[in-house]
Amino acid sequence: MTDLVSQKRNGGNKIKDSTKTLDLSYAQHLRELVAKAANVDRDYKVFGAKSHKYRLNPTVSIEEVQQFEQEYHLTLPEEYVFFLTKVGNGGAGPYYGLYSLKTLRIYNGDNQFNNNPVFIDNNLTLETWNQKVHDLYDDDCNGTDDNDAWDRIEAEILAGVLVIGTQGCTYDHLLMCKGSETGKIVYDNNDWTPDCPPFLTGMTFLDWYEQYFEEIIAGNDITSYGYIRLGTEAELLNAYSCAKELKEKSKILSGLFRFEKLSDDTIMFLEGITDQELDSARVQLLFKNDIKRGLLVFENLLERQHTDAVVDCARKMPQQYKNDYYNSMLTLLYGKNNTNKQKILYFLCDCSCKKAADIVAFATDEQNAEEFRKTAVYVMGTCDDVLDFMDSFILWMKGSSYWLAHTALQAMLNTRSASDQLLKAYRWMWDRYKNDSTMRANLQHAPITFDTI
Repeated sequence: MTDLVSQKRNGGNKIKDSTKTLDLSYAQHLRELVAKAANVDRDYKVFGAKSHKYRLNPTVSIEEVQQFEQEYHLTLPEEYVFFLTKVGNGGAGPYYGLYSLKTLRIYNGDNQFNNNPVFIDNNLTLETWNQKVHDLYDDDCNGTDDNDAWDRIEAEILAGVLVIGTQGCTYDHLLMCKGSETGKIVYDNNDWTPDCPPFLTGMTFLDWYEQYFEEIIAGNDITSYGYIRLGTEAELLNAYSCAKELKEKSKILSGLFRFEKLSDDTIMFLEGITDQELDSARVQLLFKNDIKRGLLVFENLLERQHTDAVVDCARKMPQQYKNDYYNSMLTLLYGKNNTNKQKILYFLCDCSCKKAADIVAFATDEQNAEEFRKTAVYVMGTCDDVLDFMDSFILWMKGSSYWLAHTALQAMLNTRSASDQLLKAYRWMWDRYKNDSTMRANLQHAPITFDTI
């Protein structure tokens, strides 16, 4: 059994030690944090800020909160009640902000607050989650006339949950009102997919709320806020030194990406990391903060033939240095290794010195996976010498692989060539794909008039 707690407890986040005094001065402190963040992010560059614009809704009375609790048969966590009555009834908050009490009624059905035992808990296992998702998508839940089975299982998943906001798409902010995570924030994907269980941030509502604006004010990158480790550089390095598992160390390193610039002490620390599994993360951090020292470590990885790490972090290298490693990456492309060839191809595509002549042998080798060959054809199409290999592209256009044909067609269309060979190939494809709207839509851009009858 895989205990989700060992993977996700606290989301790797720093939980504040101080006990909050939920009084008017603290409410004013939170409002001032929101105002300061708005001043820092005047152009709303922070993800989701254009939605809430750092505005808090007017507070509601305790009677309105109690009415909501009675209506939904639940007790709201103390910190959340304090926020609604003393700070704001929704508005400014992480990602797209927080729902008001009125909006909560739209996004929360009454099934969350039934007598079902809490499902989202710190002892939830991946196996239990996957079984629940399997039950949800079982044939019994997919009937066209009766959704009772689906509703019943979804109600079991959402027992004790209050949806208070969104990250966009299908990702929600959940405030737990029951169970081990009561008062804390959990993230979920309401598409309910296997191997993607709810994420326990371990942060109480006000910790989650307050630290979000503190991160903005400090100028830190808040991408994936709540998922990654918070804390100062010194706190993170100390935590790394105490961590025993690679997974925990990796989470701690992810927290360092938040900072615009790392200190020299931190850079030296990164240089000294010896865990190979963390090479990719540490080199990306070095690229971001000290490119020369990062390139030295990158070259060391090349010499040690640590190809997975090289390939993972190569595209994070600043553009002006990529041509210097073109030949090395080309060697990896043709090497007998199990690394991701697609990532290598995209790196080569980033290089201004790329040549179709260097890639054609890979693209034509049928022993390579079709997905990789398609990417190779795409990269060849962006090269200056692409028309030197027109015959190869025509063969792909007429070949049995649909996606190779599609990619080769788009590459030739982009050249705007009107050679007789290409015009004949375009006519052949027009007839071959007479019932394919996608291919024909592309062919409409060819320098030729087709018979549409």
